[in-house]
Amino acid sequence: MDNAAGVEQPKRYVAIFYVLAAIALGKFLEKIFSLAFSYARFNDATVLVEGWNVSTVAGFAVATLVAVVVWRIPKTQAVSLEIALELKRVTWPSLRETRAATVAVVVASLIASVILGVFDFVWGRLSALVY
Repeated sequence: MDNAAGVEQPKRYVAIFYVLAAIALGKFLEKIFSLAFSYARFNDATVLVEGWNVSTVAGFAVATLVAVVVWRIPKTQAVSLEIALELKRVTWPSLRETRAATVAVVVASLIASVILGVFDFVWGRLSALVY
């Protein structure tokens, strides 16, 4: 994959994402394994140190294996790097622009709620007269 327009490929950020995704998947799998062990009435014994059970070790081992396997797939790695490269090219709004857009959304929401409130009030009065 070539560097486009002299922009460095953000391989480090993609690697950090994979590590964080593996940690999140490990925590999820830890809970899944713990639940499966409790249904199977398997003793989830403490391993290594306090707080590390068989389900914890198994969950993080599977998550690490999945992260390494997914990273080693060339297409997945290329797509991950392309996504990170595109995110580096994004022009993010400044704080001033974000604040102005937020104020515009709040004002538009207030105006819409007043208009809908008036319609609701009028429709309620008309319904009360008919029924």
